Amino acid sequence: FQHLKKISLQRALLILVISLLLLGFLSGEIAHDAKNWIRYTIIITSVIALFIVITVPNHFMEEHLWNHIVKVHIPKIFLWTFAALFVINLLLIHWDINQIISSNKYFILLIAALIGLIPESGPHFIFVTLFAQGSIPFSILLTSSIVQDGHGMIPLLAETKRGFFFVKLINLIIGLIFGYSLLLSGW
Repeated sequence: FQHLKKISLQRALLILVISLLLLGFLSGEIAHDAKNWIRYTIIITSVIALFIVITVPNHFMEEHLWNHIVKVHIPKIFLWTFAALFVINLLLIHWDINQIISSNKYFILLIAALIGLIPESGPHFIFVTLFAQGSIPFSILLTSSIVQDGHGMIPLLAETKRGFFFVKLINLIIGLIFGYSLLLSGW
């Protein structure tokens, strides 16, 4: 409670936003149609986030949570999510995307694997959304998930480009093997 005595604006804003979201999920005002396990996961995660925001030291709060996560990552996640949903909906309006995907599954799987090479998790959201809508089979989502590792590889890229490309090549090969194997077996 020592952090709440001289509370910073950033901490107060995060506590307010997380608390409002938590209340929305608990009351059913937000995601009332979601499956229970999804709501419970979001509620538990929100409680943990609230605990972290309340208890971390001011330096960690301002430098890491506010300046890094809130200012850098949240806008990127929002923009990637918005762009992915916008593009997918635009494609669904103008083309029969399900027909295009179903007649080109092997090519789409290869595209998913190649997009997974990008050291950013945003492009992967396109495949998550397409899978959630029933437009792509699990094998394509799995391929994207195996190859794509978000920001996790950026420190390795900074340390050794050769190591980065070697790991990405292994991910690509494993992703393609599992993806095509599952696709051939009907997954």
